[in-house]
Amino acid sequence: MSLLTSLRDVGLIAQFEFLRAVRTWRALALLVLYAVATIGAVMIFSQVVLVAEEGIASTIGAVPPERPGLMLDQLMQSENTVRFLTRLGGSESVAAELVRYSPLALFHLWFSLLLAPFFAATSSAESIAVDVQSRAIRYEVLRTGRSEVVFGRFAGQALLVGAATALGVMATWSVGALYFVGQDLPRLALQLSWVSLRAWAFALPFVALGVLCSTVTSSPAWARVLAVAAACGSWVLWAVAHHYRKRDWGMAMDLVLDVLPQGWVGEMWAFDGGWVAAAGVCVVLSVVLTGLGSLRFEGRDL
Repeated sequence: MSLLTSLRDVGLIAQFEFLRAVRTWRALALLVLYAVATIGAVMIFSQVVLVAEEGIASTIGAVPPERPGLMLDQLMQSENTVRFLTRLGGSESVAAELVRYSPLALFHLWFSLLLAPFFAATSSAESIAVDVQSRAIRYEVLRTGRSEVVFGRFAGQALLVGAATALGVMATWSVGALYFVGQDLPRLALQLSWVSLRAWAFALPFVALGVLCSTVTSSPAWARVLAVAAACGSWVLWAVAHHYRKRDWGMAMDLVLDVLPQGWVGEMWAFDGGWVAAAGVCVVLSVVLTGLGSLRFEGRDL
């Protein structure tokens, strides 16, 4: 099979996987859950911003605001905010860029970096196992290669995660338009879209992780359990490696961080092109994990 034919088959399978996921109640429920979780988190964040603005107002003797957003400029320039953004971005230069972003966009990026990986792993875990269980996969592999099936499933699920992140952008923008005052809505939409690209790239290895787990078992339920456990385990491993990187086994811990998506999450806050490199690493990791799933699937008895 030629490379062009393989790529065509991957594209067709990706299209089928995405449309099938959209047609099912399960995928729609996950998309709605993603949007609802985003809305709830942003609404809670709006109350945090309101409390912070009330504190600033009492300090300068101004009238406390009734809705968040009136004192965002003062809030973003405050010493505590700059200190927090410096620790988040890793340097004062990154913090100087972050303060120019809307707090809603920054919160959206932070929340998406936490939520999107678990959505990706959960959604993609059934992509192959459900067809292996029903034996429908046999008819598919008669028409194309097994590697094309695995990579097509990954591409389709990556599109679904992209749709979820786009839905999250609309949810955050809607809350900002309704609850925050003084927002430059076109600018906010642009910033939210820009940061959502980072969250989507960060989620790609977890899509591949879910597909890999889906090639291990024919039970969709067990595939979901494995995918969620593996995603949680990667965060635990990242925390351990990050804690011990400046102690014993420092070089080994640095190597662990380099092969984990979480090891590059700090670069997702950079504005000097560092996030593009981090996104590229996440793409490479996703291809490697999908390749491992393809190798596992090649040897399966269907």
